[in-house]
Amino acid sequence: MKKAIFVIFLDLLFAAALSADAMSVNVSAEPEGTNCAAGGVKIDILDGDTVVDTQYVCNGANGSSPAVSVSEEASGGMCGTAGGIKVTVGTETRYVCNGEPGKDALSRTSAEDAGANCENGGVKIEVGIDSNGNGTLEDGEVNGAHTVYSCNGADGEAGHDALAKVSDEPKGNNCKNGDGIKIEMGIDENDNGTLDAGEVASTQYVCNGKNGASQGAQGPKGDQGEPGTNGNDGKDGEPGEKGEQGPKGDQGEQGETGATGESGSNGATTLVAVSEEPKGENCASGGKKIETGLDVNGDGALGEDEVDPENIYYVCNGMDAEEAGLTSSSTGCSMTEADDDHGWIAAAFAMIAVLAAAVIKFARR
Repeated sequence: MKKAIFVIFLDLLFAAALSADAMSVNVSAEPEGTNCAAGGVKIDILDGDTVVDTQYVCNGANGSSPAVSVSEEASGGMCGTAGGIKVTVGTETRYVCNGEPGKDALSRTSAEDAGANCENGGVKIEVGIDSNGNGTLEDGEVNGAHTVYSCNGADGEAGHDALAKVSDEPKGNNCKNGDGIKIEMGIDENDNGTLDAGEVASTQYVCNGKNGASQGAQGPKGDQGEPGTNGNDGKDGEPGEKGEQGPKGDQGEQGETGATGESGSNGATTLVAVSEEPKGENCASGGKKIETGLDVNGDGALGEDEVDPENIYYVCNGMDAEEAGLTSSSTGCSMTEADDDHGWIAAAFAMIAVLAAAVIKFARR
């Protein structure tokens, strides 16, 4: 009985890195049937618990399937500190190694004085890759080609001052129980610092209350002085103490004070919001989303309706250091002579195509 021996080589170069931590391979025997007439090996490629692709390596006529095993390659072995996956088919062993972690994209903001970049001042936004991995965007890491400015709007016009004028109000229709105070209020439209007659918007009166209902009780009579000696008239005794004054009548209620006029609004402040951008259409490897706009409602936070759609920027993470492809310990392939049935040749090429398609598929995720 002749045996067909399959030797699989994983020397594949791709434009993106494959994360071995996200993949797993399950190998099982495939009985004779629709998938393999002479039986063979079934290879399931999984992303987590989900089977994303299944391929078959079939035996040739009167052949037997090769021994296939897949295991994790620990850090410090054939894949260095990155680790990876060890794949053994028959007597051949190859390694699929993890790429080195990529560098993060960072951003920083600073105040921009009024000048050529911002007529009314604003915010300077700088971005770059954290080359030394210290979590801070340093001057030497700033990518000047991507520096942008978010500028303040022009200041609004100053508002007019609110004024009040207080004068005495005699007893009459406005203060029926006695005199009081007249308070006139309004906006100083001509900015002359005086509330003119045409600027009075509201008038209030604060009137005195009624006099007390009765006079206070008279004080007690003072003691009589000692009589003088005979002869010259004695001095008059000291006058008695003055009686206590009666209580003062209750004061009338004070009128309501008029409302103060509104001050002119200041120009809106420019705000910047920086948030995480997941992997997707804007950033293939994830990154930062930078939004800017004017704080129209003055609450100090950049609301969704305040974001300027023309000033949304994305700063994307860099790619892995070994994104050029996968490493392998072999550069060629070998195979032993089989019988006249060439089914093993087609199976070997089919296996290589399957692995290449699987790696490309996961690299694009």
